[in-house]
Amino acid sequence: MQSPQAALAFLPPEPLPPAVAALAGGLGARLIQARAGFDLRVRISPPAVRPVRFMRVAEPGGLSEAGFQGLATHVLPAAQRGPDHPALQLSLNLHLVTDRPCTLSLLPPFLAESFRGWPGTLTCGRFPLTHWPRALNAVLEWQDRDRDWVIRRGDPLAYLLPEFDDPALLPELFEAADTPALARHVRMVDNVSSFGRNVGPMFAEAARRRPPRLLARRDTGAPPWDGA
Repeated sequence: MQSPQAALAFLPPEPLPPAVAALAGGLGARLIQARAGFDLRVRISPPAVRPVRFMRVAEPGGLSEAGFQGLATHVLPAAQRGPDHPALQLSLNLHLVTDRPCTLSLLPPFLAESFRGWPGTLTCGRFPLTHWPRALNAVLEWQDRDRDWVIRRGDPLAYLLPEFDDPALLPELFEAADTPALARHVRMVDNVSSFGRNVGPMFAEAARRRPPRLLARRDTGAPPWDGA
């Protein structure tokens, strides 16, 4: 988890359920799903309203306004795909960490039944996970502005695709220990995009400064997560 605050409210990342993974063939065993830990309905202002506003619609048992403000960030127009595609970023409260050479892609949850009802899609992304363990976010891009974006607890928000140098390797998920080396490296790359959108040239510098080992298994004393 990115932050221990309210960590119990969030759902750990997990492999796809077997029946869903089978729909994707060989790719299904490599996909990881990040699921919503809350109920949320978001409404967007009409096209004539400028600047664009995203409003939480209050529902019984839904995410509170304080929770929404803590997780949601309006994507600036300069970072959007175009003026007709306003986007909202939701924090997944999640980092993935690996010591193996790995590139991570963020994809829409294209196999999830709930995805078919979305009024838009998730903006894809790809970065070198090995030396860039950045906080993961779901950037929701509206295409039908007449419809609310409805998210229910347990709905997949994003698929994560780790790609290793060895194509035979499959991801193994476990909770990582928050070691001083990991915390220091995460702080180094955290929020770098706020200083400029072109972070690509910084990847090599992050790799140079990366310690040989960042990943250690955290022993919680609790039984393994079984996805139930």
